[in-house]
Amino acid sequence: MRLASLLAGVTALVTATSAVPAVAAPEPSTAHRVVRSFDGTPIYRTLFLPVGADAAHPAPLVLRSHGWGGHGERDLAEASTTTRALLDAGYAVLTWDERGFGYSGGEVQLLKPEFEGHDVSALLDDVATDPHIASELACQTPRGPGGRCADPVVGMTGGSYAGGIQPLAAAFDAEFSGTTPGRSRIDAIAPEITWNDLRDVLDGNGVINLGWSQLLYASGLVTAQADGLSPANPAGPQAGGLAEPLHRAELEGVIANRLSAESLRFLGDSSIASYGDRHPVEVPTLLMQGSVDTLFDVTEADRTFQRIRRHAPAKLVVFCGGHVSCPADYADAHDRSFLDGQILTWFARYLRGRHVDTGTPVAYRTNAGIWRTAEDFPPRDVEHRAGSGRGRLLGTPVPTTLVPTRPGPVSLPLITAQPNPPGDPHAFTGEVLRAGPGGAELVGVPAAELSVTGTGPEAHLFVKLVDRERGQVVNLQEAPLRVTGLSGTPQRFRIDMPGLAYTLPPGHHLDLQVATSSLMHAGARTPSTVDVAARVDVPVRPS
Repeated sequence: MRLASLLAGVTALVTATSAVPAVAAPEPSTAHRVVRSFDGTPIYRTLFLPVGADAAHPAPLVLRSHGWGGHGERDLAEASTTTRALLDAGYAVLTWDERGFGYSGGEVQLLKPEFEGHDVSALLDDVATDPHIASELACQTPRGPGGRCADPVVGMTGGSYAGGIQPLAAAFDAEFSGTTPGRSRIDAIAPEITWNDLRDVLDGNGVINLGWSQLLYASGLVTAQADGLSPANPAGPQAGGLAEPLHRAELEGVIANRLSAESLRFLGDSSIASYGDRHPVEVPTLLMQGSVDTLFDVTEADRTFQRIRRHAPAKLVVFCGGHVSCPADYADAHDRSFLDGQILTWFARYLRGRHVDTGTPVAYRTNAGIWRTAEDFPPRDVEHRAGSGRGRLLGTPVPTTLVPTRPGPVSLPLITAQPNPPGDPHAFTGEVLRAGPGGAELVGVPAAELSVTGTGPEAHLFVKLVDRERGQVVNLQEAPLRVTGLSGTPQRFRIDMPGLAYTLPPGHHLDLQVATSSLMHAGARTPSTVDVAARVDVPVRPS
């Protein structure tokens, strides 16, 4: 009887306990604010604080902006995996709408130091003395209210447009902040899929990147006004819009098929290739670039990597993805998880000062899906394989490249390079190499040399490497070249091609293809006939 009573009591206790509702785990807090920038422009920002952050336990701060035409993450429901990972690791995260986009006011200036760069310094001024944000231990900058240091512990992450703002802010914050002369308050950055020189990206070797420039202009034109005029905008109605030079460049491309010197200066002023000599980036930098990114290719990231590593610790990670998704026939390598791990390790070392191993200066993966490491890009043990070809090409305003029929990212001809069909009079092909039993790992930046003669006002040439058996342009990319003043006298050119991280399968052939037509880049608008002799140098890592 006593045993039965005991069992009944235990059953009642279990039943009562199970009926108690579970206590929800605490979530990071979210606070919105409109900050007035240096010129009075309202900048809308959101501050996420991790669980447990308070004056006694302040958190390091990470700034995250957004891609072109977007807006900053505003609540946990739309937070990215990277933001979530940072909050879980105890970092505060500050997001904002870039000038001209989202709820922020002003016109989109395409990331200029004196505008968007100055906005970042204003955001740091606003948050610098927040007691929830960790300050530098050896602070020598002016003190804020309550004697708090005005030099917070700050990192930056984000991709594309949110990547381009990071080196800019790191290079110019010391000038705009009025704190310690020559010292940025930004301690480490981790830009993804961003540019080195917008002149090369959108007008490479004098040829307009037609597919991407039209997509970007159209999307920016719409989104630079939509959110700002919303009745829900805490900053009040903001007209937004693109700055006049962006409209001018669009018209030049459509009407004249080329950009003026003034438009090229405007693009250059937004590029580390231009401002980086006068204002070097001197903070630890983790660069992450997509091997199949046809907007900002690996060559762009390598040039930034080589520039920054002269002044500060730097690392380059080449993954599969970017502005173009990783093709379905590439092996999975859990890229996003890998990148988030790299970011957390980088910040643990350079924001928290922990003795963690950030790895070799270079990490990459190819379509084979295996992560590799190296001391440089290209790796120091690469061998260079040369291939060549020659032919007489007809130039025509009508594209003749193949329009792919299979689904997936490769079927986006306006933003990916396509091979020309066999027998096309607008292209010729020459063999570079045949992969052995272990395959051939192509890693680095190929260089092409061309000798061109011909007749006609001008010709646009497109140089690409093709996996013959797959019928696919390697990493979906091509290098353009405008040739003017055609005559019987050879003109010689040497151009860098998009950087590679690609494994040519065993038995597959790598071909060099030169064409006068493209679906991705702007072709010449007048007919021509050109004789081209081409040679390409491809870095190949031993199996």
